[in-house]
Amino acid sequence: MNIKAARGSSGLAGLIATLLPLFLFVAAPAGNPDNETPADLENRLEKLRSLPYTSLTSEKVNPESSGVVIHMPGQVHAGYNMYCCERCPDVFLLDMTGKIVHRWTFPGRPNARWHHAIMLPGGDIVAVAKKPNCLMRLDWNSNVVWRKPVACHHDVVLAPDNTLYVIVGEKKTYRDLSVEFPSILHMTLDGEEIDTWSAFEHLDGIRETFDQRWFLDTILDSMITKRNKDRLLEPISRRVYHTGQADAETLYDYFHMNTVSIIPETPLGASDSRFKPGNLLVCFRNVNQIAILDETTGEVLWAWGEGIMEWPHHPTMLTNGNILIFDNGSRRQYTEILELNPVTGTIEWEYAGDPPCSFYSFSRGSAQRLPNDNTLICLGDKGQVFEVNREGEIMWKWLNPTTPEGYRAQVYRMIRIPPDEIEHLLSE
Repeated sequence: MNIKAARGSSGLAGLIATLLPLFLFVAAPAGNPDNETPADLENRLEKLRSLPYTSLTSEKVNPESSGVVIHMPGQVHAGYNMYCCERCPDVFLLDMTGKIVHRWTFPGRPNARWHHAIMLPGGDIVAVAKKPNCLMRLDWNSNVVWRKPVACHHDVVLAPDNTLYVIVGEKKTYRDLSVEFPSILHMTLDGEEIDTWSAFEHLDGIRETFDQRWFLDTILDSMITKRNKDRLLEPISRRVYHTGQADAETLYDYFHMNTVSIIPETPLGASDSRFKPGNLLVCFRNVNQIAILDETTGEVLWAWGEGIMEWPHHPTMLTNGNILIFDNGSRRQYTEILELNPVTGTIEWEYAGDPPCSFYSFSRGSAQRLPNDNTLICLGDKGQVFEVNREGEIMWKWLNPTTPEGYRAQVYRMIRIPPDEIEHLLSE
């Protein structure tokens, strides 16, 4: 583990250098790759960028090396661990030894896929399902409370006022392209819609606040200026939504929102209204930025990240007013966990690998600050989760025991839940 200051973006040259080994694996032509033309290289780069999400790790593993492999009692924050993965029809609840103490099962759909789930007080869960695509509430015994056929993805969160916020997609025609803009659906616990925030409707305000270097508009305008429209896909870096149908239209993913969270009470929020309790903290992966939205007006109050982060996930505001972020580093090819002071823009704590490439998740991951000041990190693409202290020492480590055909299943997030929220449910 290595703690160091933040650094800037690596640029196109760094992108090509770091991803070249993957080009050779994904789409290498016959013969010597060193003899490729620049056009050949760019073509393979685009193929790599446009790959859909995977569900398994890339290396075969020993299935016996699974579950909790490191556990240091007294130095970890005790609790129960909740997760799901696309290769299982269940949402699991584990104790600190890795034993399954409870599970919620998708009713009647053994081939269903969960993307993410949260637990409500009382043991119900609200889950984002991928196949079929819907938002669903199940009780403790996996009975369906309600099911909504909405185009939800990535995240759902419970607000302090016992309402839900969930990310949904919104298809629009924009600059003669079919574009998916993210929206946030605000719902009651009964599954009824309250209101919706739309990135498309707030696009002017987003432009005024965000750094626009990776905006789709910026890329398109640059290509029009260079009269190079025929190479539209090459610089859009995995911004194409794949439906799995060969004849389906291309749907461009403008921002790719992957997180919505609620700002808690903090000393910072008491002095700066941008960070007041109840405002929404969101993450726009494709433009490398996180932002805060006013809970009432939807106005973008603050944004940060371009030039520092690369395809980030799961920003959450801590009780000290800092923001914890899982920065994937998808171009530089190593991941870092950042604790950001949102006022000064300084990184006040950081977790990274030593060497850096030893800690890397290309497309997913999460980080949760625990009450004992440790951090629970989900290295999603590797299917592993571990808890580190402030010095970066690993106190607890879990490897996903789901290993179809010898490949470990990936995990989007794992959440540590306090014992007092679980143990009375287990005893009953």
